[in-house]
Amino acid sequence: MATKTGTHPVFKEPHIQDIFDLMKANALRGRRTIVMIVIRAENETGAETASRLRSLVRSTDVLFETDRPDERGVLLPMSGTDEAKSFLNRLFRMEGEMKAAILEIFHPDVDYQASLRRMQSAIGDAEGRVTVLDSLRQRPDEEVKVSILDPEPLFRDVLGMAIDQLDTPGIQLKIETFGDGRTFLESGWTVSAHPHLVVMNDLLPRQNGLDVLHELRSLPNDGKFTILMMTRRNSEEDMTYAYESGADGFLVKPFNLRLFEAQIKRLLARLWS
Repeated sequence: MATKTGTHPVFKEPHIQDIFDLMKANALRGRRTIVMIVIRAENETGAETASRLRSLVRSTDVLFETDRPDERGVLLPMSGTDEAKSFLNRLFRMEGEMKAAILEIFHPDVDYQASLRRMQSAIGDAEGRVTVLDSLRQRPDEEVKVSILDPEPLFRDVLGMAIDQLDTPGIQLKIETFGDGRTFLESGWTVSAHPHLVVMNDLLPRQNGLDVLHELRSLPNDGKFTILMMTRRNSEEDMTYAYESGADGFLVKPFNLRLFEAQIKRLLARLWS
């Protein structure tokens, strides 16, 4: 599976393929990127290059072999091109003639073997020491669930249309509406790991909004929820209680639709950051 270089293992194929896929999935789930670096040393062996790399890598970084004896690779989790360049700058301050290629990965369809071949070809063709490859793929849109809970069907529809018409680059909104709290909680709509914006009236049939708020905030993955409460009661006590219970925003009915849209944009920006 791996050879030892000091205290940091160097992974071989086919195991590096599995590690690559796992790191990619973890990064995409957290809306992050990983970086793949391939380094070719002209005047030393891959083992010597790995020894140099060992002094620079973090405990979470992954060293790996390629099919060339003069190459070694590094996977940097939760990193981007700038971090990769900084890493190589530190490496190149040591002695040795080296070339490298960098690929930032943020798409689920990026394949390890295809990426490696592109990077090896780029190193062979490059005149400079470092080549940064284009990803060839657009960053995929993030799916964000939106739930609207209000007892008035027409009002739910108006809010749903207002949210659906917002310009949200990089975000794909999936909108569902509910007339009561219990139907929402029993629908299974909250189960997935997707970021989830909940727009909810405080008073609802069967199970009111504040009870739903408490249930959502009691879940182990409650951080995926961003919750905007709506109410007709304009009191500091109600507002304070909602915020203390875990609401992220608060609107008093009746409200201007443009104000509502501005609140939604603000909450989506926070959710996406």
